[in-house]
Amino acid sequence: MSHSTTRITHWYVFAALSWLAFGLATKGLHADLVVVQNSSFEDVTGSVAFNEFTFGPPVGWQLHNPNGVVVNNGVGPQFWVGTLRPSPPTNFNSVPDGQRVAILFNEFGTGNLGEYGLSQTLTTTLQANMRYTLDVEIGNIASGTALNGQFFNLNGFPGYRVDLLAGGVVIASDNNSLAGSIPEGEWGTSTINFETTASHLQLGQALGIRLVNLNVVDLSAPTTDLEVDFDHVRLQASAVPEPSSGVLLGVLLLFTTFPRRQRKTSVRMI
Repeated sequence: MSHSTTRITHWYVFAALSWLAFGLATKGLHADLVVVQNSSFEDVTGSVAFNEFTFGPPVGWQLHNPNGVVVNNGVGPQFWVGTLRPSPPTNFNSVPDGQRVAILFNEFGTGNLGEYGLSQTLTTTLQANMRYTLDVEIGNIASGTALNGQFFNLNGFPGYRVDLLAGGVVIASDNNSLAGSIPEGEWGTSTINFETTASHLQLGQALGIRLVNLNVVDLSAPTTDLEVDFDHVRLQASAVPEPSSGVLLGVLLLFTTFPRRQRKTSVRMI
């Protein structure tokens, strides 16, 4: 076989292996959006409405109340769980998605009594060899006057946590990582990345999301009300690329270096 024919053959094999390696390496990079009911808290059916507020867990969400601090299903008198329809720039300069946001509010004097929040169990289950990405917008609400004329001092930040669960067990969490970085009246994006293996203990269990007000008094504003807001909850899932793609890339690299070694050997023989 001539040198030119050999080079052409090598080129075709190289091109074929490149396309195959690229296909395997990118397999599973496509992410599917997992259904989260009422992910932006726009549906307030059945809630108690009061001006720009609604009280009671929004549709699709349940009360997270491990310490029993929330009474009356979040409809006061000191802990209020529900939604707010801000009128920027009052409270917030913008709304991440839609018109409403979830609120977890408790009055001054009830701080440090324990966390509370909202949770949702999804219809999707934890699968093997998957990458999950959970994004949630976290709001640091600014002080402002409500439509009824009441002023709320909301300086400071009581802390938050976002949990990704499977079968009710926390498998990944963002524990207040954005604290101190979100200005008053603004939003920050909490992102959790989690990958399963072929043998995770919670495989097949229903996924869940939990949004928490840590209810910790901010020492920089110890006499204010405590509130954390949440919006635009989205969960994506994608298959983890197969290990075989890495093996194939290694073979491809070895193959592409082989002709060079052959040529170097030929030169030494001359």
